[in-house]
Amino acid sequence: MKRTGVIAAIIILSISIGCLKEEVDEYAMISFLLGEVTTNNQPAGIGDIVKEMDVIKTGAGSFCDVRIGASIIRIKAKSKVTMTKLIRTGNLEDTTIGLSVGKMLCKPKKLLKSEKFIVKTPTAVAGVRGTRFIVEADAAKTTRIKVFDGKVRVARRVRQFENNVDRVLDVAPVLDEEKKVVITKKEVEKAEEKVAKVIKKEGGIEGEAAIAAVISKSTREIAVPKKAIEKFKATDFQKDKKEMIAIKIKPPVVIKKIIKVIQKEKSEPKPDGRLLVTRYEIYFIKSGKVQWEGAVIDKPVKKDDFIYIASGDYVFCAHKEGPVKWRKNIKNKGKVEYKENKLVVHVSAGVIELDPDTGQQR
Repeated sequence: MKRTGVIAAIIILSISIGCLKEEVDEYAMISFLLGEVTTNNQPAGIGDIVKEMDVIKTGAGSFCDVRIGASIIRIKAKSKVTMTKLIRTGNLEDTTIGLSVGKMLCKPKKLLKSEKFIVKTPTAVAGVRGTRFIVEADAAKTTRIKVFDGKVRVARRVRQFENNVDRVLDVAPVLDEEKKVVITKKEVEKAEEKVAKVIKKEGGIEGEAAIAAVISKSTREIAVPKKAIEKFKATDFQKDKKEMIAIKIKPPVVIKKIIKVIQKEKSEPKPDGRLLVTRYEIYFIKSGKVQWEGAVIDKPVKKDDFIYIASGDYVFCAHKEGPVKWRKNIKNKGKVEYKENKLVVHVSAGVIELDPDTGQQR
């Protein structure tokens, strides 16, 4: 009986560990990428698990979407991001992301009081609760933060308070919807000099009371002055706002389909790549990577063993199994028709006619 009990306990423990591993593994992952993206200097892939302290870099013309629990970020081209903290306790999330250089679009979930979503750049710290915002950091360590909705608390990143971010954000001003702020390396360096004098005067920052006292007397150095917070017009950031709205967590079934086609293209590459059409999106996959993503605007036209579909910049003809027959770079309205052995593509100026077999304009 004892032996049976021990075996049963081991089985239960193994199942529990397996479930825990699966839960942790699924918490943060690359849900989509386009172009050249690496994790810890190794090629990244859709569906890859992201762990604490992983460093993600994106190349020119590339981007990477990372799902963190119920939140999502988009790391834009030529960026370097460190996943500094990824903690989940039950359904509660505690996330800190470091943006060294580049641009990041953030869509955190609506956080509960005990949850955190913090972004750090070389010169700024931002803490949010259910806000859509953009953070940029350039090579000169200048930070730009733009808020599209909700509220973001923003402070200068003063090195003396690196381990007291929560306290710093408590005295930080709030950026509301359609507000922006710029923080430079020079102003942070000046703030650090003044904070050093306060610390010396107070006799150090050992202990909670000392930290609280120094932060209280350094509020002007930590906080971004209200006069530095500007309002922007939505029209100034139309492109960013449109992209922000479009960023969504892709359903697991879609991610699995993309991964399957990528793997097939790697093992059986086609000269002109493959096309994957889901309910809402179109993916052009070649050389084992997603090269282009578009929206399904109108249903594709099916003729014999081929489908024809258009979206924004391209018109495609692909075999029903995926291999692309031809692809044409044509600005269009997302609608095609098959009439009298001609493919009619709707464009802003009216329609153009293509040869269904070659894609050449008639």
